[in-house]
Amino acid sequence: MRASLVGIAALAGILTYCFRQAKSGQTVARGQVKEDLRRWEGEGGNVPAVATPSPAPVPQSSFPAAGSEARH
Repeated sequence: MRASLVGIAALAGILTYCFRQAKSGQTVARGQVKEDLRRWEGEGGNVPAVATPSPAPVPQSSFPAAGSEARH
């Protein structure tokens, strides 16, 4: 009985250690990503150097253009 309790406690300790190591690795990686993102945004981020056209379609007018020979 006593040996099984010691085994369960050892297993719990190992699992806790592994869990904490994994969490600390995630925290470090997340901090590096946030730092890189802040630096990237500070340098201008995703702002293009030239104006880009809008991908939205522009509807055609139902009225004829000025100077056109078309009639209603």
